[in-house]
Amino acid sequence: MKCVILAAGFGSRLQPFTSHRPKQMLPVGGKPILLHGLEYIRDKLEITDIIIVVGHQRQNIMDYFGDGQDFGVKITYVVQHLNSKRGLAAALQLVEEHINSDFCLYLADNLFGADLRKVLDEHREYRPSVTLHVEEHENPSRFGVVITDDKNNITGVVEKPKNPPSNLVITGFYVFSPVIFQAMGKLKPSARGEYELTDAIQILINEGQKVRASTISGWRQDFGYADDILSSNKHLMSDWGTTINSELENCQIVEPVYIGKNCTVKNSIIGPYATLGDNCVLEDSIISETVVLDESNIVNCKISNSVIGSKCSLEGLVNYNLRVGDYSQIKLANGVADNKA
Repeated sequence: MKCVILAAGFGSRLQPFTSHRPKQMLPVGGKPILLHGLEYIRDKLEITDIIIVVGHQRQNIMDYFGDGQDFGVKITYVVQHLNSKRGLAAALQLVEEHINSDFCLYLADNLFGADLRKVLDEHREYRPSVTLHVEEHENPSRFGVVITDDKNNITGVVEKPKNPPSNLVITGFYVFSPVIFQAMGKLKPSARGEYELTDAIQILINEGQKVRASTISGWRQDFGYADDILSSNKHLMSDWGTTINSELENCQIVEPVYIGKNCTVKNSIIGPYATLGDNCVLEDSIISETVVLDESNIVNCKISNSVIGSKCSLEGLVNYNLRVGDYSQIKLANGVADNKA
């Protein structure tokens, strides 16, 4: 079986952190989001034949992963150009020539703690045209919503409804037979101006094809906002514990923490749930529940619940919850911020 990963989105709601990288390459737990997904597909699902649909800042992804050999997989890239059709279905249509049997679809802006092997097992057992991983959600209007019968057959789907017919939402993992491409060929743009994958699935339901829901317990995190970076970082670090790749001088560690390579870390309290990227400087500071990207300097700060971009310089910030984009400089002196963001 092949796995298709959609990684072409802009990540506009994650600005300013997606100004210089695709959102799928934002680091959590010391690794890019997309690498977490690829390793999950390889290790948990035991799939090594991967197709990645790339678009926005695609060279960033292609340079990092190459042909996949260094990661134990085979990667084929398909490009979704910026002026092409919009929507998940438009992106998925681009891979049709590479598919000749059932395949799974993984949205790259998701991380899963759930055991998705069970979704594949159910698809193989019941042989539907589509199996969707679904979960209950307190705010279903943000997602595609499904209606099911008492046997987990899906009788209806709707994308981001204002008045959701249920609280069961589609996550970022699907299993399809190739018949989905026929349905996508019949699509017209939605009211949002996008080619909706949910509309293609509804076409199959209307034509009498079997579409099933698979409800597998376990955490999931999708990345729409900066707060999601912090939530996923906390999930991953709770599972993995502490990793320190640099020498520390006169520091207190409150586990779990992640500290990258070639960092200078002195006279500081780090953690819990604090992540420092590679080549960072942290001196005379306290940080907790914070993600700091590569090559940033933090001196004499007390920071929590913050996301700090790469190549930033922060000094003298106390009790701040921050969202700081790449290359920003903030120095607080005498209660006044000198910002060069």
